[in-house]
Amino acid sequence: MRLAIADPPYLGRAHRWYGVGGRGHGGGRGRADEHDGARAWDTPARHQQLVTDLTAGFDGWAIALPPSSLPTYLAVAPPAARVMVWHRTNAVPSGQRVRAAWEAVLVLTPESRRAHGTGLPLDDVLTAPCPRTGFTGAKPAVWTRWVLDALGHQSDDDVVDLFAGSGAVTAALNQGVLELATTPEETR
Repeated sequence: MRLAIADPPYLGRAHRWYGVGGRGHGGGRGRADEHDGARAWDTPARHQQLVTDLTAGFDGWAIALPPSSLPTYLAVAPPAARVMVWHRTNAVPSGQRVRAAWEAVLVLTPESRRAHGTGLPLDDVLTAPCPRTGFTGAKPAVWTRWVLDALGHQSDDDVVDLFAGSGAVTAALNQGVLELATTPEETR
């Protein structure tokens, strides 16, 4: 099966963190990368087009997004897509009183891998700290493994990392597929 993981520049934040002349934390500090086309990701239409493209071109997919973008994505997502939550235990305080301590992951698991017994059982909430790698937007290795498990990833799948930034998806794929314990001794 063809699977995709997308961690696009977040809506309204693309030029700041990835655009030519973007300011990052101020004066360009903390910017992850620089891309001429980053500004396109500051429009809702570009994010909705991503959902359309993934649904047409892949058997399953996952998209990382901030909670504020959920209405934009859900407006065009297939009914079988589900929202999962990454609770970031070390989220950076912002200028607001209520700290944003979670991010959404919109997942469309391939139909044949949705039922109980078709893959690893897992929760739709992951509690894990943000990595402090110096790469803005990087996800922890456990996040990538969690997303792959939600997609029902198998060793013969073709997985495409649409925004390869930190290399976390490739590193998780190199770990191989985790196997369920099959004997009573293995489950203890």
